[in-house]
Amino acid sequence: MRSTVTYISNQPQARAQEWLLSHWLGRILILVLLLSMIDGMMPQVEMALFAGHVLIPTVALKWLIIAIAALGVLIKPRLATTIPMIFAWIALVTYLLFEAMNFTLTKNYSLVYVAYSFEATLYFLLLLPLLYAFKETVKEQQVSAVIMWLFVPLVILGIWQGATNHPILPTISVDRYFQVYSWDFYGRVRAFSLFGSASNFGHFLALVAAMSVAAVAQWKGRRKSLAIMGLVLALIATYLTLTRATYVEVLLAVSTATLITFFKWRGFRLSLLWGIYAGIGLFVAFVAPAIISGLRGTDHLLADASLLIRYEEWAHYGGIWLNHGIATMLFGTGLMQSSRFAITRQVVIDNVWLSLLFQLGLVGFIIVLAFIWRLWKILLDGLKTHPRSILTIGVVSACSTFPFTSIFGITTLDYFLLFMVWLVSRKA
Repeated sequence: MRSTVTYISNQPQARAQEWLLSHWLGRILILVLLLSMIDGMMPQVEMALFAGHVLIPTVALKWLIIAIAALGVLIKPRLATTIPMIFAWIALVTYLLFEAMNFTLTKNYSLVYVAYSFEATLYFLLLLPLLYAFKETVKEQQVSAVIMWLFVPLVILGIWQGATNHPILPTISVDRYFQVYSWDFYGRVRAFSLFGSASNFGHFLALVAAMSVAAVAQWKGRRKSLAIMGLVLALIATYLTLTRATYVEVLLAVSTATLITFFKWRGFRLSLLWGIYAGIGLFVAFVAPAIISGLRGTDHLLADASLLIRYEEWAHYGGIWLNHGIATMLFGTGLMQSSRFAITRQVVIDNVWLSLLFQLGLVGFIIVLAFIWRLWKILLDGLKTHPRSILTIGVVSACSTFPFTSIFGITTLDYFLLFMVWLVSRKA
């Protein structure tokens, strides 16, 4: 009898210890996710400390996330993962196991390459169910505060780079492990701050700009002035990225935040934005260039050289996918955009949807698309539950741009990171 009473009395204490450990691991997870998003910060610090070398690769962050997820599962064996999420995950894992056998047996790819290709493309989707162990463990206000405090030095550095037309920081490591992509735009420096490219900086600016719109509507007095200042700085830095896709991305994120905050858009109407923004992306890619053809110039923002290169890439890899038999069309080639392996070193696609079709085929494309759509619906449901959550409005608005940005680059990573930051935050 006494042992039973002792066991019962110890239960609240055990739950409190479990909650405390989960809470601190959740905080660490948030910092690691944000560090993964600001993908140039860790290499830049290492280059400053180690004479231009990057000694600790950024893949260490992925291993750290795996370790945190494993600890989370040990602490909370009963995860809060939803049934549809579990089904989507099982479908994806089952298909990847089939593809692993397919690629090793029919194309003679090594298991090392196959595992790497799946990890590089779908790492966060594969890990996501485990991260539900940290669902709503860190207060939203704390997460938002960290994002905004990070924004201040990041935006100042970005504006400084653009205004002085100087990168300020090294753009490539001595060992060539890290480099900033496309920072030189016909002799003008694109603002990239502490990111690996101006485009990656733009994803962060889209988030902060959208959060600022929500804050302007809700805050008063000095805090409202700070929110307006944040929005203005984000827009200035956006212009200095000298990246057309980023201009449209931030504009769309701000538009979505405005529709949510001031016009109370929810649910189905927000779902329609994915179709609308995909249409805008197709218009920008294929129709707008013909309309502005008379304004082009090699040193102008309307120059079409990069778009023409993309046309060639899309035609080439789309042709391979379509013209190499029904098996390739259904199950893909197994090849991905990466410089790590000799067989993929020349593959450059810069389009999420075509890269998925090319690598995993039509079947894999449908499975991954359904998984991504499910994440979007979870965000929209979260907005219904927490309509005044500034972080939720920011993340939903930033993620609404995915159908647009996915046409012009491999942008899935940043959106998966945004979703996980939102998942871990505990909304008020």
